[in-house]
Amino acid sequence: MKYPFSFFLFLCLTHTFLHSQISSNWAHLDPIDDNKMGVSADKAFKYLEGSDSDTVIVAILDNGAELTHDDLQGTFWINIDEIPDNGIDDDNNGYIDDINGWNFLGNAQNENLKRDTKALTRIYGELNKQFKGKEQPELLEKDSVAYQNFLEIEKAYKSSVKETTDKIKYFETLLKDFEISDEIIKKKLKKEEYTFEELQKIKRPKGNVAIAVDFMKQLKNNNLSKASLVKRIGDYQKDLETRLNPDFKNRENIVGDDPNDLTDTDYGNNQLNVKGPYHGTSMAGVIGAVRNDFGVNGIAKKVKLMILRIVPNGDERDKDIALAIRYAIENGAQIINCSFAKAYSMHHDWIQELIPEIEKAGVLVVQGAGNSGTNNDEKPYFPTGRDLQGEKSTNWIIAGASLPDDNENWVAYFSNYGKTSVDVFAPGYKVGSCKTGNKYDQGSGTSIAAPVICGTAAVLKSYYPFLTGQQIKEILLESAHVPKTEKVNRPGPGPKEKVKVKDIAVKGGVVNLYRAVLLVEEKFTRSIGEKTKRKP
Repeated sequence: MKYPFSFFLFLCLTHTFLHSQISSNWAHLDPIDDNKMGVSADKAFKYLEGSDSDTVIVAILDNGAELTHDDLQGTFWINIDEIPDNGIDDDNNGYIDDINGWNFLGNAQNENLKRDTKALTRIYGELNKQFKGKEQPELLEKDSVAYQNFLEIEKAYKSSVKETTDKIKYFETLLKDFEISDEIIKKKLKKEEYTFEELQKIKRPKGNVAIAVDFMKQLKNNNLSKASLVKRIGDYQKDLETRLNPDFKNRENIVGDDPNDLTDTDYGNNQLNVKGPYHGTSMAGVIGAVRNDFGVNGIAKKVKLMILRIVPNGDERDKDIALAIRYAIENGAQIINCSFAKAYSMHHDWIQELIPEIEKAGVLVVQGAGNSGTNNDEKPYFPTGRDLQGEKSTNWIIAGASLPDDNENWVAYFSNYGKTSVDVFAPGYKVGSCKTGNKYDQGSGTSIAAPVICGTAAVLKSYYPFLTGQQIKEILLESAHVPKTEKVNRPGPGPKEKVKVKDIAVKGGVVNLYRAVLLVEEKFTRSIGEKTKRKP
């Protein structure tokens, strides 16, 4: 029986680190008082106790949300100008019965999209139609640059297909090894079913029994089972059929709009709790789960969450991002959470064109940097938070993910980074939040760091409503907690390389609410007098 050595090596190297016990509320703790690099939310609320505050509207652009979750009751935005379920656009905003937000991934017959293609797949599909079967000498000179672009896209697309195919083969090998190991252990124990405890009690196993026992222990320790292996194989096969298939037309068949026409806006519905909105529910919990005696606590207290469903299983469309941002602004959102990022974009200019509108409205946008451990300065992830001239928006924060302990690993190994493109870090590893099915779980990723910052920004806006999105961004970056460990392991795969944090982000620190509150009061409250909502 032969096992892939790289698999064992990976498990052995990562098991202790990935599965260390971390309290799910660490993101709320204080770096000094609690020795965890959270955002000091608990400490900030204690300081702010007794002060006046406003309710803040936070738009969540994601895959929907479980509106019935116990720990989110009372937190969802309600469009008071719309009469529920009467089939009329009462407020004339272009959306019928948009009570809690809007679903851009559905149609008027309440059919809803779950899977869609990746942006890379779409771009490859379009270029392949144009250049398939052509050699460079056949092309006119004006097409040569476009053709070179096609060759690069084709290479990236085929690489992605191969990577997915290799993963299928890899997990199929593991599944076969599982079945072999399972038979060996059944024979050793002389029973068809056995528990993990019985597996551990096998004394001094030798030969194939020893290999089988070790293999099964590694799977168990890393939460892998026969069922999970089968699921992974099925998911990757589904990716080949959908996300990486240029001929997959789910958008056209279900939503029915032209995704390449920004003026085609008559689509969608008001269904937000559809197709398993696990991700958006988690984002909602991080930002605004009710701070009570059960479940988890959101970073913010007085928020109303506007749910805008735009993220399928696949890449979000630039058209949906642009229209959702405009919806959020026009319907009163003060902060917008974008827990998504992609390596390719077909119509990024549609989002860039919105930057002046976002800045004029004073709205703050917070976006995750991406989870590939790569440099966004060298290979951008979209949206970039930059306008058509390439200038960074003063109201847009790109968030990297951080870990709880002040050591060489405090910048999350999976987080994207960039000296000019990633603004600041925030807790993004095993952060407690809400889960669909009225449950709770821990989430990791820059998609978690973004709502942590959104929640922090919402508290500032709540207690200091005079702050603009630009000022909140400035405050959060200036007041960020700078860990003692100045050099960290550069995120991403490969050999570990020590780098200065200031060389991988605009601000080499972790967002901190308590420090931000103190900075606001130092900078603003002395000069604005009665304008502040804070009691003296």
